[in-house]
Amino acid sequence: MNTNKIFKTYLLIFFLFISLSYHVDAKCEKITNGLKTDGNWNDNDIFYPFSGGNITFKLTDMPCGASTLLIQVVSQGGGSHFDVRTFTINDLNVVKNIGLNVIADKLRLFRIQAKVDDFVNINCPNPSFSGELCYSKFVETPDCKTERDIAIGVPIAAAIIGVIGGILGVLIKQYFDSKNDKKSPSTP
Repeated sequence: MNTNKIFKTYLLIFFLFISLSYHVDAKCEKITNGLKTDGNWNDNDIFYPFSGGNITFKLTDMPCGASTLLIQVVSQGGGSHFDVRTFTINDLNVVKNIGLNVIADKLRLFRIQAKVDDFVNINCPNPSFSGELCYSKFVETPDCKTERDIAIGVPIAAAIIGVIGGILGVLIKQYFDSKNDKKSPSTP
């Protein structure tokens, strides 16, 4: 009965450590992307590794002369919940979701695409925008084979050590008992 409680306790502790190992690392970084001068979506080839969830963006610099900037998140391997978000001059330094409950199907990578809605008002030769991008960084899952080997091997090793300790304890006790029997005089 007592052994069963101990086993359940260790089992719960083991699963606690496994669940804690699947943490989400949020990552925020400052980005600057150039825009195409023909008003089309830019071809930004910087891919960001992510686990899924929400992606936020805080626009810090609007392209020169632009009143509306369109930003969308594009997944390399498909997925869902990628919608175009609109940023205006009023959205400077405001955190906005650009990906809500994003799910990655195969490749856990995304990139940012942007274009200016009113490109005729751009008054600089190399328009760009800057901001802070925040997303949940992709973290490799732990090696399940190693976890399984540890989960199986540690109890077996503990049992073997316990058996050897028990046998050695009995042998040592028998040895000292036999020495005590030789020293004490026998009664007739």
